[in-house]
Amino acid sequence: MTYSSFQNRPDYAPPMLSNGDISFAPDAEGTLDYIYADYFKKGIDAYDGIVVRAARRTALCNSLQARLFPFGKFIFREGSQLAEWSQTLMTEKGYVESDCLYESGTKIHSQSFIHPNANIYALQKTFLRTKGTQVFCYDIDLRGYSEQISRYMHVRYTRQQGNVGVIGFSMFGMDVFTGEIHVFVDKECVITATETGIQLRFEATEGEAVTFYYCVEDDWDGVDFSSVLAQYQSRIRQSGFDKMLEECAAHFGAYYGLGYVETSDEDLNRIYKTSLYSIKSNTTRYSIAVGFNNGSWDGRYFAFDEYTSFLGLLGANRLDLAKRVPLFRLKRCLPTAIRRASDCHRNADTEDMARFHWETGEVDRAELSPDGNWLDHVFHIPLVGIGAYNYYEYSLDTDFLRECYPMIRACAKFMTKHMVYTDAGRYYIGKCTDLERLGSSVENPFMTACGAICLLQCCAKAAEILETDEAYARECLHIAEKLLENLPQTEQMYVPHLGCRQKSIAVFAGKFPFPVLPDHDEKMLAAWEDFEINGAAYGNMYPWGGGISPWYACWKALGYARTKNPQKTYASLKQAYRSAGVFNELFEINEEKVRCRPWFATAAGIFVSAVNDMLLQVEDKHIFIMPTCPHSVNARFKLAAKGGITVEADVQNGALLHVTVLKNGIDVTDEYTITL
Repeated sequence: MTYSSFQNRPDYAPPMLSNGDISFAPDAEGTLDYIYADYFKKGIDAYDGIVVRAARRTALCNSLQARLFPFGKFIFREGSQLAEWSQTLMTEKGYVESDCLYESGTKIHSQSFIHPNANIYALQKTFLRTKGTQVFCYDIDLRGYSEQISRYMHVRYTRQQGNVGVIGFSMFGMDVFTGEIHVFVDKECVITATETGIQLRFEATEGEAVTFYYCVEDDWDGVDFSSVLAQYQSRIRQSGFDKMLEECAAHFGAYYGLGYVETSDEDLNRIYKTSLYSIKSNTTRYSIAVGFNNGSWDGRYFAFDEYTSFLGLLGANRLDLAKRVPLFRLKRCLPTAIRRASDCHRNADTEDMARFHWETGEVDRAELSPDGNWLDHVFHIPLVGIGAYNYYEYSLDTDFLRECYPMIRACAKFMTKHMVYTDAGRYYIGKCTDLERLGSSVENPFMTACGAICLLQCCAKAAEILETDEAYARECLHIAEKLLENLPQTEQMYVPHLGCRQKSIAVFAGKFPFPVLPDHDEKMLAAWEDFEINGAAYGNMYPWGGGISPWYACWKALGYARTKNPQKTYASLKQAYRSAGVFNELFEINEEKVRCRPWFATAAGIFVSAVNDMLLQVEDKHIFIMPTCPHSVNARFKLAAKGGITVEADVQNGALLHVTVLKNGIDVTDEYTITL
């Protein structure tokens, strides 16, 4: 996927690099010579040209709202301006290449990557054409990103240490931590310490390759950062650029080797591969951020949004990565969620109830969201419990389900105790905020009610599998049945809530993310048709934009896929194509008048989920191959499914040429009925 400056597309944004601990988006020179305002002026709400680290956040004060601290920027200086350039993202190898031609005539080829297992950024520049021996430099600066944030950053020292420039820092935010940034090149250079950074000046001639290294570590998690940085130095000396690049490519190759989708629709193939890259890049060692940068809600975690990527990873056979989501909610968020919703003075009758924050940090100590009606959302809480159960469905890991059951139950208890009301035998959800465009204080909203129903059903199923909690399982099923009877509806269709004057994607929630309605429910299908005809003005989360956003398009596609409607599934999926950026990354919105948040994990996750469901569905011992994919599309794939299986199939010209079903590495194809 190569983009050239000649194309001059208005939706260009730099490609994302990440190892789950540090992240940034390098420009055409492999550096960070831009600021947020540069792209905002072009109409793109995107990245801000800094290195960020997961969990290193400012305090909740002075409107900082737990932003990710900047760990500097680095700029390359050739001495003249760029005349033309091209940039290539190697998604399946995890690195970026570029070719730059400068006004001086200098021509440079670059390769760069973040090491997957170390906080090392390596940028190698090969000087293809120079005017004899030229002087080049890198300027590295820790501060200058935000005057407000800089008040809470202290540059302790900048100095030369052998052939390395060192920036020592302390940062004062939600936590206080100290560390160092090390920068150097792999040849003789002049190192100059500035007040807040380092300059590296070196000479290079035609044909020479020079590598710049950036390394960072701190003591946030009790780490001996000096020891770790020494290990990084040793690794660089022993391996060098080429070996570490091979390690990066092997790491990403292993990730892509876990499963694949190859169809006759090249747009689908490209967006699917880039979406897998986007999900991986936005996945930290904690969970999946909507965007691992300050341009996307400061890299915070939303239980609703992380579910879309989680489900995509499950179906794409990346179960180990997907497991981070329920583990994060269980280990790092559940205690706070229980304290928020349960009795503060515990006694023998106290039952755990969990209300998870809307926006969460890596250490869940407080709500990180600014004020707004979204603080009254509760539809994300069911997805915490449902996700834990979904992981069991794909992995059949009973031990992990047993570990997660208290969390599933606490989510269910919150809904039944805090949110379910009764009136003359009628069960309904109390007032809350459903999708934000529907307004505040909405009683019995359709999507939230479907979420409660699905959660209660999953809780009952989990209890049955674990042979526990029989009485509460019966209560869950009873309440779920009553809520299902009272979903908001007119004589013709389900509605977002009674008296609603808007149209809303929420009417698709009875199939995704909460599959509680039968495939041929007439009122559900009528509501979908009504949205298709009259919902154009409500095609994204916000009251601006003129079309349907990519993740809303894929939300529709998942609904149609789960009702086995191939034409509408594929048509909805293709609506997302037009929102793909120059590297086939999905934005939150990418329209002529509104462009925001490239590398949006929510859209990437729901796209992958929709494709997975279009190509493969399993119901008990019945496997449906390409159940909602038009016959005109050929496809080869390897995907995972419920029941702990992987399915590899090849369909060409409407004929099933090959299918293999594996469970724990054993061929169990004969145990299934297979339908094309």
